[in-house]
Amino acid sequence: MNFFHQWLLAIGLVLLSSSVAANSKSKLYGNWKGISGSSIQIHFKKNMRYVYRYKMITFTGKWSISGKNLTFHYSVLGSKKKKKATYSLRKGFLTLRSDEHSTVVLKKRR
Repeated sequence: MNFFHQWLLAIGLVLLSSSVAANSKSKLYGNWKGISGSSIQIHFKKNMRYVYRYKMITFTGKWSISGKNLTFHYSVLGSKKKKKATYSLRKGFLTLRSDEHSTVVLKKRR
């Protein structure tokens, strides 16, 4: 394979991976509510901001995805923090897994 074909293949793979990430990101937009007694609610906004509610606590910040990793960026008393989780989407359900917390399953609200 000559250099030109290799270059075209590399560009095609980059474009494909970025469109997959954009597609996954758009599937996250909207309101999600924890199931099985969980009182967690997350609203993912198109401007890459989020609102996270758990019982009487509310966090706001920015979110990002890379592959199957979802990162929440937020501040507590002026200190910048971030939490990472792997995520999966299936039939209107979002599953978040983290080494620090138990697995959470959320259902998309319409």
